[in-house]
Amino acid sequence: MSALSKKAIEQRLSSTDSKRLTVSPILDRRQIGPSSIDLRMGNVVMVAKAGGQSHVEPAVYKKVKDHDCVRYKQQKHERVDIPFGKPFLLHPGTLALVPTLEWVHLPVDLQGIVTARSSWAREGLNIATATIVNPDYRGIITLELANFGEIPIELYPGLRLAQIAFYVLEDAPTEGYDGQFKMSFEPAAGDISQDDDYFIPVKENKDKLSVCSNCGNGFDGGDV
Repeated sequence: MSALSKKAIEQRLSSTDSKRLTVSPILDRRQIGPSSIDLRMGNVVMVAKAGGQSHVEPAVYKKVKDHDCVRYKQQKHERVDIPFGKPFLLHPGTLALVPTLEWVHLPVDLQGIVTARSSWAREGLNIATATIVNPDYRGIITLELANFGEIPIELYPGLRLAQIAFYVLEDAPTEGYDGQFKMSFEPAAGDISQDDDYFIPVKENKDKLSVCSNCGNGFDGGDV
């Protein structure tokens, strides 16, 4: 794969054919660097909370249509709406899911790689994993932010926290992106059991009461 230069990125942004790249809004042309585009923090923060659960349980996600399981997944993250000009304090050891302000659409021959801007990384702000943005993806990009420092970090919507670089695929896929985060408008927890059911064991009733039992009525994890 070869990376797009600033000139190539600008050409893709202004293209009118199937190779058009969309990153919008770009509020300042200085967001476009030598080989990447800076991404700004959006107005929603999903803060990971224990919520009474002792651990993350992959088997719970296999019963995603079960009411208690859906509620369990929702309770793991606390949603906070942050207006422009108001801060969000990211404490040490905290994980937060944050949308980009920008809406992104990649053509089928490009792959995106998202990383933290080095100026923020040196303050302890880390994007938990380098995010791969698949060809033909469209939606916001969810930044998985973690504070690896020893003091809280004050963040504001609109700040440039991350950057995305683009790589041309040698053989473009014939089918578009159809993953679980297709057309995302805000951050959401993923389904960690998807396509891995075979490796998640069935648990006997007597062996374990599911972590969902802390959600209220509880449910028995025996037939997950």
